[in-house]
Amino acid sequence: MAAIYDITAPTIVGRADAFEQNPSTAPMFDPAIAKEQLKQSIDHMSELDFARFIYCQHMAAAHLSVGLFEHMLTSAMLMCDRVKVERVLGADVARWEQTLRKHSALQGSTIGSLIKILERHGVAQGDIAYLKWVKEKRDYLVHRLFHDGAWPGDLDAESCGIMTRRLIAIQRWLSRAERQVWLIFERAGFVELKRFDGGGVLAMNPGVYDELEVPEG
Repeated sequence: MAAIYDITAPTIVGRADAFEQNPSTAPMFDPAIAKEQLKQSIDHMSELDFARFIYCQHMAAAHLSVGLFEHMLTSAMLMCDRVKVERVLGADVARWEQTLRKHSALQGSTIGSLIKILERHGVAQGDIAYLKWVKEKRDYLVHRLFHDGAWPGDLDAESCGIMTRRLIAIQRWLSRAERQVWLIFERAGFVELKRFDGGGVLAMNPGVYDELEVPEG
């Protein structure tokens, strides 16, 4: 089930069952649409259809924000040698092979599983609670957005505005979480952050030196 947009007759149709009743309706925009055609289509939209159009745009942007956050989290965990995936790695495995296996394991994990890995590594409970809160916002978008019937074609302009603002909030929360990941990892001792004037940050992986440390005595 999905919202359908007909570029030849600007109107959001609503649920996908309408597609069977109107098979000429094209999903969203033709991929070959020209910039001028798109501008003309938007110019001819009613206020209601424009509100639905903006809602759909922020729905797409929110899903991109989910992808960016998940990519940031898995990339940060891959970089940090102090974050271990014990069931996949072994001491007898070459370092490059360890990295490849860790990368595969992290990418194949759900966000919930990644948070559980961090929890096993002694990340502060407040930080774990924050990541679980972010996961809840992500899960709402991915799994429950339409549970209350928030299909674009079934909403009026005011309701589309409410849903659009909700999606903008999710985007901002996820964007903030991308930055917070590095602060959480710094507090946990997974990374060292060097801050520069102007707001730049360099993340360093102190775990690369752990194996080089020789115990005293």
